[in-house]
Amino acid sequence: MYKKPSTIEDQYAGMDTPQANQRDMIETGSSRKGYNIPNTEPRGPSMAPVEMADNAGGSAKDNIITVHGYMHKQGKRALKGPLHKSWKRRYFALEKAKIYYFHSHLDCRQYFSNRNTDLVVGAIDLRDALQLRPSARLDLPAKGFEIHTKRRLWVLCPESDDEYRMWFQGVEQAIVSNGAGNVIERKLPNVRKYEMKGVATYRFLYFVFLLAGLVEIAGLVFWFVVGLQPCDAARPTATCTQILSQTMDELHCQAKPMNGVFKVPKFWLKFAGVANVICFAKPSIGQWISYFCLLVAEILSFILSSIYYLGMWKPVRRGAHYLDEFEPKLPDEQWPKVDVFICHYSEPAEETIDTLAACMNMQYPPHLLQIYVLDDGYCKTKWKKGEEVPTIELNKAILESAGDLRQEIAQFMYDRVCDPNEDMEVYAWRKLHSSANLPTTSRPRVVNRTDCAVGSFRDDYRYSGLPHVTFIGRAKPARHFSKAGNINNACYNEGANGRYCVILDNDMQPHPKFLLATLPFFFDSEDRQGVNTFRCCGSGCNRVARMCCASCKIAGVPEEQMSFCSKTCFENAMHTASALHRRQANGTMSDTGKVQKELRCVTCNSKVDKNGLCKSCQRSANADERVNFAQLKHYSDEVRDNSVAFVQTPQYFRDCVQFQI
Repeated sequence: MYKKPSTIEDQYAGMDTPQANQRDMIETGSSRKGYNIPNTEPRGPSMAPVEMADNAGGSAKDNIITVHGYMHKQGKRALKGPLHKSWKRRYFALEKAKIYYFHSHLDCRQYFSNRNTDLVVGAIDLRDALQLRPSARLDLPAKGFEIHTKRRLWVLCPESDDEYRMWFQGVEQAIVSNGAGNVIERKLPNVRKYEMKGVATYRFLYFVFLLAGLVEIAGLVFWFVVGLQPCDAARPTATCTQILSQTMDELHCQAKPMNGVFKVPKFWLKFAGVANVICFAKPSIGQWISYFCLLVAEILSFILSSIYYLGMWKPVRRGAHYLDEFEPKLPDEQWPKVDVFICHYSEPAEETIDTLAACMNMQYPPHLLQIYVLDDGYCKTKWKKGEEVPTIELNKAILESAGDLRQEIAQFMYDRVCDPNEDMEVYAWRKLHSSANLPTTSRPRVVNRTDCAVGSFRDDYRYSGLPHVTFIGRAKPARHFSKAGNINNACYNEGANGRYCVILDNDMQPHPKFLLATLPFFFDSEDRQGVNTFRCCGSGCNRVARMCCASCKIAGVPEEQMSFCSKTCFENAMHTASALHRRQANGTMSDTGKVQKELRCVTCNSKVDKNGLCKSCQRSANADERVNFAQLKHYSDEVRDNSVAFVQTPQYFRDCVQFQI
């Protein structure tokens, strides 16, 4: 028996990744000292990662375990291709340069008591680590990090941000102390792109498809033409008179191919293998019609398929932070106003109310969110010949079968706004918010665009702390254009002025973070002009940065942390002696033990010579050149800055089915 979830969060629980589902389980038990994290393991108490130096009573040197706690892991064999193992929740313990993982915390405790190797599920040797970096994967419920070894790529996902920081610092310290590999800790951009794998293979197959299609069409034209068929394939050199006199069948033959309509070139006859044929068959009109229909269909199919597959020539997968998690933070004045259109006609009113409730629960500033419920079946119009004004009446058939959506919305808002002890009835309370804009004989035109509507019934519910909810019942013109006319009526006649518009069907219930997850694609782009404009990191310097440390850039350090305006500032800041450079550029030392002080231009990424001059753009840093950074905008949703105009995100709706491979 299926039990309907009681909250929106519960409705989306089935769409999370495996680790997210296990993390949301509510277990019983105690928690360790200093960590009030809910229990996530049914076999024991809550085990958040713990630093032994912070919890031991004696000296830290007596502890053999640095950090321990539950994490999710996934391994991939680096030598045999992308063969991912399934996600497993294990108990991890970091001892010196090795991470052990067990089935539970009890096995871990028992192992470090008697060193029974049968209790260990596996281990990660950090002495073989080539790189440690945050994971950029999009399917993790929380922050994760990757450990690259010679044979495997380990993805470890702690269950909270605090646990992530504790584990990353512990593993980083273990790798750096052993001099194993590079530690890259970089902040992912707000909006990032991922090139899809297999692009070269796809492009090769696309060219094979084009070649095969052209060969097929050429074959239909030159090889399988019905007008070049011999009258008697067994006797190609016989004349038509001989063939007709020696057969009892009724044949239609002639000496010229193609029914004698035009003279066929000799190369065509030779290419088709009928150069020595004297008598050709004379096809009927039906055969010619069938042949040309087949030929046209194949050509159209080839052209349309080529255009369609060309659209996947360079597929790009995008990922983004939530809008409220941008770095730097998006200013409050740049948050856009959003209009949500819920289209309704004759569907059950209960489904539309569920969608309205989901829209009301979206995490977005309520004063910037307006929800329009566009009911296209509330009323109907009857037009009489010679009259400019139609007769408008309620559509009783739809109201009886689907329910009165207008009254349901009033009841929904009444329950949210009014006191339960309120004496006013819902119908009378709705009248306080209602208005009608209907044509009359003296005033036949009451809207801007009469091709969308001739009038409307409208209810507005505007209350502090809640999104503005508007019900619109359109009075249709003679040609009403169905759903498109309903949407255009809201845009042009009802004053919808949001910068962004979300169009939903009545059964599409968005995720609470739907707007926070989709709007970033319009606001930030790595292809924006001026994205490489940074401030000099030198002490007391506010000039435009012209160069950056090449070693740190290769390691993935954000350029705003190691960019400088000139070589003088670079040397004065002693960047190569800083902890940032030593940690990020571990392994970039030369054979002589000296640090490679190579600089790169921020604009074109070319080498900078000893005088601080870029070899490519030939531009040096001017000490007097300054920029007013207060006028620089980090984000812009203008078309000239970001060409994204439409985002389709089916994974943010409850009724969509997902398949996770």
